[in-house]
Amino acid sequence: MGSLPILFELSGEHPTLPTAEALACLRAEAPGFHQIGSGPGYLIVKGDAGRMGRAVDRLALTHRAGRHLGSCGLDALERTAAGLDLPPGSVCVRVRAVQGLYPEVDTYALARKVGNALSSAHAIDLTSPAMYVRVLLSDEAHLFLVEREIDRRSFEQRKVAERPFFSPISLHPRYARALINLTEARAGDRLLDPFCGTGGIVIEAALMGMKAIGSDIDPAMVDGCRRNLRHFGLEAEVEVADVGDVPEMFGEVAAVATDPPYGRAASTRKEDLDTLYSRGMRSMARTLAPGGRAGVVLPIEAG
Repeated sequence: MGSLPILFELSGEHPTLPTAEALACLRAEAPGFHQIGSGPGYLIVKGDAGRMGRAVDRLALTHRAGRHLGSCGLDALERTAAGLDLPPGSVCVRVRAVQGLYPEVDTYALARKVGNALSSAHAIDLTSPAMYVRVLLSDEAHLFLVEREIDRRSFEQRKVAERPFFSPISLHPRYARALINLTEARAGDRLLDPFCGTGGIVIEAALMGMKAIGSDIDPAMVDGCRRNLRHFGLEAEVEVADVGDVPEMFGEVAAVATDPPYGRAASTRKEDLDTLYSRGMRSMARTLAPGGRAGVVLPIEAG
C-alpha cells in the first residue's frame, strides 16, 4: 500500500492521552512513521499504511482514522473538496467541530455544501455509501477518508458492571487499554499487572494477544480476576503475590501496566502508601526487561 498520510480523529476525553496513546502505538507497530501535524482533536502522520492500520486497531482513545485528503481554511473548504481525488463509488459527508470550536457553523449545512462539491463526480448516499468523507473543524478544516472505525462500544461491554466479579474501584476498559498501549507492548509480549485487582488490565492485555500476567496480595481479588477472565473466554497467568515478590515469581517481562491501590476503599494491608509505591517501583524495575516500559496510574489530589 506504500506510504500514506493518515489522520487520527482523537477523542476529547483527555487533553494529552489520546495523542500520546496514538504515538505509542505507532512506535510499537509502525516504526519509521513521520508526524506531519497535530492539533485539537487530530493527529496526522505518514508511514506504511499496513503497519499503521495495526496501530489503529489497538487504540482506545481514538474515534476513527483514514487517509488524509487535505487541510484548508473554512472559506476554501468547498473548493478543496471539489478537487479531491477519491476512489469510485458513492459518498457520504460528515462534519464535526472539535472542542467547542466554530459554534457559529451549522455542521449539517456545511456537510451538504461539501457533498454538493463532490456530487459532480460521486453519487451522494446518506444511508449506505461506499465511503465516508469526514471534515474535522479544528485549527483548520481537515478532510479525511474514513478507513477504520474504533469499536468503542466493545469497551462498554467489558466495563466493571458487566463482569461477574467487580469492585467499584477499577479502571474503565478504555483507560486500561490506553495504559497498556502507552507501554508500547506488542502481541506475544509478556505484560505484568502486579496490582491486578479484578483484572481489567489483564483482560485487555489478553485480548490484544499478549502473554498477560496478573498478581495481587488479596486471594479474593485473584479468584475474581480468574472468574472474569473465564467469563470473556481468556487465559492469563494470575497468582497471589506481594508486589515485592513478582520478580522471582514471574521473571523478566517486556512491560508493566498497573493501577495500584489508593489507600481508601482499596486494600493496602495497612501499609503506608509511600512505602508500598516505593517497593512497587523497585520491584517493577527489577522485573522489566532492558528497554521495557511501565505504565502506572498514580493518585493526584484535585486542587
